[in-house]
Amino acid sequence: MIHVEPLRSYDARLAEQVGVAGEQAVTLFKCISMSAKAWVGYVDAVPACMWGLVPPTLLSERAYLWLLTTDLVGEHKFCFVRHSQMEMKKMLEEYPVIVGDCDVRHRDTKNWLEWLGAKFSTEPGPYVSFTIARK
Repeated sequence: MIHVEPLRSYDARLAEQVGVAGEQAVTLFKCISMSAKAWVGYVDAVPACMWGLVPPTLLSERAYLWLLTTDLVGEHKFCFVRHSQMEMKKMLEEYPVIVGDCDVRHRDTKNWLEWLGAKFSTEPGPYVSFTIARK
C-alpha cells in the first residue's frame, strides 16, 4: 500500500499530482535541486508526500529536512507514522543531525516531529527551528 522511492530530479508531472504549481513549483524545484537525497512516498500509485535532505556542505554531518505532504498522509496517518519512523532512522544513519523549521500553528506537524524525536527552539512566532539527533 505505502512505498517510498528515491526522487532523482524535479518532475513537473509529479509536482502537479501533489498540487504544486506556479511559484510553489519553483520552490519545489529548488528544494529538489539542492537535496543530496530526496524521496516520494506513495499510497498505491498516488504520490502522498515528498521530502529531502539538504546538507550545507558535501562533508557535513547535518542536513536540513524539507517536506511536502498531501491530504493522503492524513487519510493514512498510522501507516505514515510507522514509515516516517523507519525513514528517519535511515536518514539519521547518514546525517547524525537533522534540522528544519516548523510552522507550529500546524499542531499535527509539530506532534509528528516530536514523535520522531524533534527538539524545538524557544523562538517566538509561528515558525520555530527543530533538531533531530541520532541517539
